[in-house]
Amino acid sequence: MTMRRLYLNVDLGIPLTGARHSRAPILRPPVTQSMRHLAIRSSAGDITRSFSSSRHSPWGPESARDLLMNIFESISPNQLSTFKFLHPTPLRGDVLDVLTTQHNSSLQQLSFYEIDTFVAENLVPTNLSVLDSRTVNDGEVVSKIITSNRGTLQQLRLGQEKHLLSGYGIHRTAFLRHLPQPSQNFFTSAYGLENMPRLRDLSLHGLNLIALRPSSIPQALAFCRLERLCLESCPGSAELLESIAATFHWSSTSAHAPSPRQSPLLKHFILRSEEPSNALKDSLIRFLCSFSGLETLSLLFENATILERPSTFLCDHGSTMRSLVLESRIQPREHLSLDTSRPFGVGGYSQDLWEESINDIARLCPNLVELGMGFPWNDEIVRIRRTLLPTLKHLRTIHIRNFPENNVFSQLGDYTIKEYATKFIEWVFPALVGGARPALEHFAMGPTLYETRMNMHPGMYSSAGNNRSRSSAPEYLRTHHFAMDWAKTRFGRWSPMITPVTERWVEESEDMRPLAGIFEQVWLR
Repeated sequence: MTMRRLYLNVDLGIPLTGARHSRAPILRPPVTQSMRHLAIRSSAGDITRSFSSSRHSPWGPESARDLLMNIFESISPNQLSTFKFLHPTPLRGDVLDVLTTQHNSSLQQLSFYEIDTFVAENLVPTNLSVLDSRTVNDGEVVSKIITSNRGTLQQLRLGQEKHLLSGYGIHRTAFLRHLPQPSQNFFTSAYGLENMPRLRDLSLHGLNLIALRPSSIPQALAFCRLERLCLESCPGSAELLESIAATFHWSSTSAHAPSPRQSPLLKHFILRSEEPSNALKDSLIRFLCSFSGLETLSLLFENATILERPSTFLCDHGSTMRSLVLESRIQPREHLSLDTSRPFGVGGYSQDLWEESINDIARLCPNLVELGMGFPWNDEIVRIRRTLLPTLKHLRTIHIRNFPENNVFSQLGDYTIKEYATKFIEWVFPALVGGARPALEHFAMGPTLYETRMNMHPGMYSSAGNNRSRSSAPEYLRTHHFAMDWAKTRFGRWSPMITPVTERWVEESEDMRPLAGIFEQVWLR
């Protein structure tokens, strides 16, 4: 039982260079006998002794195929329920054949970064509840998988991540219109939501949404069944939101709506746009005001300023809201040292905007647990402004979305990241200075995530046994979680688009450290 729990989930990193030549099993029998969930990702270097010492030979499709076949040979049939291949090497058709033949009845979740275009003639799983295709390309293979699993799919994530990253790296702005789109057959199968009665979670990234607009009553009612909707970097977002708003209003108020009425079930909504416009803003407001009950709302706008108060977007969702992210940036996100973003909203100077926005949020969302917002670092007067943020009793996470500018002549002076974090707590939670510890468990600033471990048992890391090396580590490693990944702000905090095959993979594979020497470890006292 202990072994089964220990190796239930296996996450394996594959190096980007250095092909494997040995036929010896990669995973030991206790692992393969207990494993139910297998994830394979990219890794900057060798992560097991099973790999050859030749680190400079390319890791091609044949190498990936050999490794996957080696693993599948040691796993009993119908044992895997989850398989993720998040590696830049496309998933081969014969690998999918073996996976389908051996684990079709048990496999429920399938994820891949990219799939070989020749898989269309191969076998595909037919019992999936979750399908995650990071790069669909022309969409022919993915559409075949969707068609074979229409009756069982509950979660569907589709995107053009590979092209999205390359387009963003070249243009930064106005690149969405240049994104390659799948074939019409893909849109017909992937956007046929009325044929997926169990679908509750839909995430789209870099795909044109015009074809997703409902043109019939069954298509319209399919949106009412969704519990989570994520639209990131998608052309046609304004038109789709306008259509969904009309659908929600019609299903709730029209005398011609089916009886019994099908109220919207949407609980989580995430929107990201690099080309925000007034049309998108107006459609978004109408969409959010067409229903109630949201628990998660994340709005990320880049290359523009959205001049609306947060209360305009909260509508009737305040009492149920648990996670709220409001961010509007006038520059691309990688300009960390030149970030001139203000707090989200409209009206007055930055410190006025911060105070009014936070007070609106605290008043309308008393049960908020996670909050992401910009902060006016360079307005010193903000330190004397008292907001209602400390009144949020359930607040555990704060993510300050904009990074302090490195300006020698700023009003605040030249502070370290640790000093900035300390000042934020002093300014925003003045009653806590010198007193009780804040209730916060996570504090994130810009691209860096800092997590406290205040509830940790004092004797958890003793000097005995296997904890010896841990206890001799620096204080921040012994007492706090620490993570740095600037892709978290490129794609948004809490975004499923963060994978080792995105920007972080590019940095590690090319030995790039653009943030080295800029950030320091920070923890809340």
